[in-house]
Amino acid sequence: MIVNNKLILAIIFLPIIEIYLFIEIGAILGSFVTILLTVITAFYGVYLLKIGAFNNLRNLQKKMLEGIRPDLEILSSIFNLVSAILLILPGILTDFLGVLLLFRSIQTLVISYMSKNKYYYSSGDPKKTIIDVEHKKSDD
Repeated sequence: MIVNNKLILAIIFLPIIEIYLFIEIGAILGSFVTILLTVITAFYGVYLLKIGAFNNLRNLQKKMLEGIRPDLEILSSIFNLVSAILLILPGILTDFLGVLLLFRSIQTLVISYMSKNKYYYSSGDPKKTIIDVEHKKSDD
């Protein structure tokens, strides 16, 4: 129930904050530069979504073929996806958050916060080999 309330508040207040930031930053930088920055970040978000997904998938396959658990690659892919979506959304705050989430140090902080609050579960050492087992039921 608390998560739903936070989501509703975010949906209500995010556009208000974005409009306010557009007005304030537009007054400082000018409206053309502000709109240009927003369009450039949207194109970068599309680029990140398109090219970054292929790079992350390639790194994920490489780790799996080496027999190493790809935990970091999966987390990196998730952060790149969220960053790309935030960069595509028009707005100063979402662009700022999207750029912040591209930094490894910020990603580490978010992961540690989530693991502390049990939003994320890691099952151990990422360098363990993957063991594939098949189980067949016998009629005996």
